[in-house]
Amino acid sequence: MILVTTPTGNTGSMVLQQLLAQGQQIRIFLRDPKKISADVLEKVEVATGSLLNEYEFTQALQGCDTLYFCVPQSNTQEDVHAYYEGFAKVASQAIKKAGTKRVVYLSGGGKASNLQAGLITALHRGEDIISQSEASVRALRCPVFFETLLYQIASLKKAGIFSLPIDGNHKSPQIAVKDIASKAVELLIDKTWTGVEGCAIHGPADISYNEIAQLMSELTGKPIRFQQVSKEDYIQTLLGQHHTSEAFAISLTEMLTAIGNGLYDTEPRTESTTTPTTIKEWMIENLVPKIN
Repeated sequence: MILVTTPTGNTGSMVLQQLLAQGQQIRIFLRDPKKISADVLEKVEVATGSLLNEYEFTQALQGCDTLYFCVPQSNTQEDVHAYYEGFAKVASQAIKKAGTKRVVYLSGGGKASNLQAGLITALHRGEDIISQSEASVRALRCPVFFETLLYQIASLKKAGIFSLPIDGNHKSPQIAVKDIASKAVELLIDKTWTGVEGCAIHGPADISYNEIAQLMSELTGKPIRFQQVSKEDYIQTLLGQHHTSEAFAISLTEMLTAIGNGLYDTEPRTESTTTPTTIKEWMIENLVPKIN
């Protein structure tokens, strides 16, 4: 049986959908089952509790040989590194006590870069902790999600602009969440792998934000441009418009700065790390209807 954490989250919900489509035995672990649709609840086992409660997590893992583990998304942490380390430490102890054999962990790309990368560095620290759990581990080292563009919808609709503290001509990998889920599901179903490894996933192609803006313009029929902003201005936007904590705003800005400084360059793209969903396909389905 496979235990899926964060089954209502960005990646967790898609992992759950894809596992169900393949007829897998699944248990989900969450605080409130009411957040899951009734038709899904009929097809899965449910364990309720907190990912920060070692006893509850251990109980949820009983009888499960494989775990999909993702630290819940939050933008209000007062200490970003402590937030990720806290979840990872509890998970590592629960995995060890339950005797779980395999863990698929959602990490971030660029682990070998040694760059200070804010949120990504925190994910890497979580990866190190999970890797000490005595289970076999596959850490999915992912780039920026296409879905982060959805946080720019208000500015795109109002002014035809989206902004980040990164050079608009810098090309880097980006990926669709559903492709991350597909890779996770592939590993969750496979009962043969052992050991601890990082698995880079790159999306279909490296792309710049200026290229993304041009593609948005073509698909929407509206003039859209990307604007590089200072780190200070971006932090203020996160604080004022998105009501994040200061620690999160600084950490996200550090991540974007590291990407612009070559965070992902240490993990070369290969055929096996290249996923199918293009940003054009993703935009047509997920972004264009929200702008037009």
